[in-house]
Amino acid sequence: MRIYAACLASYNNGVLHGRWIDVDHGDADTVREEIAAILRESKFPNVTVACPECGGTGVADGCCTDCNGTGQVRSAEEYAIHDYDGIPSSWGEHLDLDKLCAYAEVVADLDESDREAFDAWLDVQGSNPGDLDDFREQYQGCHSTLTDWAESWHDDVGTLRDIPDEVARYFDFESWGRDAKLGGDIWTHDGEHGVHVFNNH
Repeated sequence: MRIYAACLASYNNGVLHGRWIDVDHGDADTVREEIAAILRESKFPNVTVACPECGGTGVADGCCTDCNGTGQVRSAEEYAIHDYDGIPSSWGEHLDLDKLCAYAEVVADLDESDREAFDAWLDVQGSNPGDLDDFREQYQGCHSTLTDWAESWHDDVGTLRDIPDEVARYFDFESWGRDAKLGGDIWTHDGEHGVHVFNNH
């Protein structure tokens, strides 16, 4: 999982300057440091920032050679995320890096189907990526059809357990599932792995 961070000062001057940054480690401070390094390497600096070698003191084993003892180095100021690999593209160019790294940490433990469901849940709910417990509480699983979910749900709660088979077989699971969705009790996402069903309460 990674992002492509691009220097906007370079971009505005017709130069593509940036690089891919791995976010699988879930450490937002490390990502910020890598972005800061990209901005300092820009050929179009427009601000000064604290020298990373001496921490802005001007001293690193004597006079800091990176900043010539000034404690400051030239840097570009702004960046944008121009591409993604394994991250929902709906998050846009200006990601909250803490949110991004929390997401990377959470989805590392999910299989492909659950991750598809989790991405859909985040998109609809606007939740914090770290709210995995909330996701698991609302998620009703992945099913071939909404009818399959309805049948599974009734089997789990035992709705038809004490009803004779010759009567229970007339229960309309398809209509019940459709009504549950139209009534707002659940919402669904059609994904590559099937129909993901979520409790709306």
